[in-house]
Amino acid sequence: MNGALVTFKKELFSYCLNPVGWIIAVIFYLWRGFEMYALAYQFAAYRADVELLAPQSYGLPSTFLMVMLVPGVLTMRCFAEERRTGSLETLMTAPVRDGAIVFGKWAAAVAFFALLWLPSIAILHLLEYSPFLDTDISFGPVFAAYLGMFLLSGFLLAFGCFASSLTDNVLLAAMLTIIFCYGLLQFPQRLRLLAGGDRAEPLVRELLDKCSVMTNFSEWFARGLIDTSQVVFYLGGIGCFLFLATVSLSSRRVA
Repeated sequence: MNGALVTFKKELFSYCLNPVGWIIAVIFYLWRGFEMYALAYQFAAYRADVELLAPQSYGLPSTFLMVMLVPGVLTMRCFAEERRTGSLETLMTAPVRDGAIVFGKWAAAVAFFALLWLPSIAILHLLEYSPFLDTDISFGPVFAAYLGMFLLSGFLLAFGCFASSLTDNVLLAAMLTIIFCYGLLQFPQRLRLLAGGDRAEPLVRELLDKCSVMTNFSEWFARGLIDTSQVVFYLGGIGCFLFLATVSLSSRRVA
């Protein structure tokens, strides 16, 4: 446990010192600020139900690109950079379990990703005041949506750690993660249609429905509802990829 905590602090500190993360944050919030302003203006102009503002904000293009691109950028250096520079051998000789190293690096990436997302809550709170919406927004559904977002992000970041453990090329690690993120966000619904839609085999349809993270997020978490099966799906995926990353790291120790 101490090894995981030490690794977590070291990695989080390196994320905070790395300008790439903060450049991503600046670009993201400049873009999201304009999107949220336009969305709030539409709600005020058409007197739409304010309770729908938060759910619709999660469907903005900035959300999609943040989830698809950032996990690969954050995790590409986790192991690939250390393998390239040779510092991984030094890390392997430290009295720290492989699982603790993997968990610490993953937890640091999750914490920094959450740090990048938290100001978006302040944006929603700011919109409650005049001259924007001039009304209260229920933050219960917002909590559920952010829980779903962090579970999905943790899942994608876990895959990013696994991808980074497979290669010493940071760009390849990033591309593998981005392709996986895009596939997870886009392919399940397309595969469901190819399998016959509602006429597909029940087992195949159920599996593809569970893997359709965009549909499940919009139908459950974004509406303030927490689906326990989805929570189990994400936690299981996180555990699976962290285990695979640990096995990949252990195989290098044996080699």
